Parts: sequence; structure tokens; C-alpha cells
Amino acid sequence: MKPIVLIGGGGHAQSVMAMLENREAIAGYTAPEPSEGIGMQYLGTDEDALLNIRPEDADIHICVGFTAGCSLALRRRIADRMKIYRQRTLIAPSAWVAPGASIGDGCAIMARATVNRCEIGRMCIVNTGAIIEHGCRLEENVFIGPGAILCGEVTVGADSFIGAGATIRQGVTIASGTVVGMGATVTESITDPGTYIGCPAKKIER
Repeated sequence: MKPIVLIGGGGHAQSVMAMLENREAIAGYTAPEPSEGIGMQYLGTDEDALLNIRPEDADIHICVGFTAGCSLALRRRIADRMKIYRQRTLIAPSAWVAPGASIGDGCAIMARATVNRCEIGRMCIVNTGAIIEHGCRLEENVFIGPGAILCGEVTVGADSFIGAGATIRQGVTIASGTVVGMGATVTESITDPGTYIGCPAKKIER
């Protein structure tokens, strides 16, 4: 199996590295500059990787999470820039993924996450201890925060952010580009993208 180049050197990259320790060959990581204490080889910037690492020699995994305002746009830009590489999906040993679950390329299923029989699009992050129940569907580039719970038959649109500890009621649909704040409880479908907080979750003006 080809080695993996991690794209990004922040906290999520460190979590991914720990998740893969002694299980996968990690070639190193790319970032605008070296990161303190990350404990793996710095391979330069993304542009350096494009110049020096051939797609036939390594896969990539994008370890950049959200940026200001819970935006996932940077992840998409990186994926577009590095589309010549295969994106590897990484699953922690302590995660549980049901037989029959569909998981797209470039996803990260982190420690103690539970993914029941559902459909997860490419480049999604299911963070530590999150629960994705039966019949859920995550479109591309969705971030599910630590400890969040998606009850059955939930649909989350592309580029959406579900904060740590949030709960989404069964059967709810969340529009693409939505931000659900930490600890929020979504009881009705969201058709108007924006930022939603509280219990029940309500849209706020940012």
C-alpha cells in the first residue's frame, strides 16, 4: 500500500497521525511552514508536494478542518489543487462502521465514532465519539464535531458544519452550507443556510 502524505500540520493533523500510529506508513506532512511538536517529517508546502511527489508514489489525506466562521471552503480549495492524487479514507481502530455503510474517498472517521448503515460523501470528517445513525446521508465535505449525534434518516448538505455535542432529530434535513453550533438541538429541517444555535436551534445573524 502506498504511503500517505497528510495535507496540513495543525491539531486535526496531529489527531489523524495518532489515529494511524503503527498502522499506516506516513510519508510526512505539508503545511505553509513546519509545525512544532507534530512528530513527523515536514515535506514543504502543498506546492512542493505537487512538484516532488508523484501520484503513483503516495496518496494524500487532507487534514485541514474548518477555518474562521466554521468555513470548510479551504478544504475544497486544497482538494481542487491536489486533485491528481488519490484521497485516502482513514478509519480509527476504535471507530465502529456498520457493514453496508458507504463512505466516500478522503473521509476521516475518528476515534470511538459510530457510523451505522448510512451514506457518507467524500471528504467528510466524523469526529471523536460522534454518532451517525441508520439511514443518514452526509453530502460532500461535511464536518461532524466531537460527540455530535445524528439520529436516523438525517440528511446534511455539502459544506455544512455540525458543532461538538449537537443533536439532530430523526428525519431532519439540513441545507448545504449550514453551521450548527456546539450543543444545539435541531428539531426541524433547515432550508435557509446560516448559523443556528440553541435548543431548539434558531438562526442568528452573524
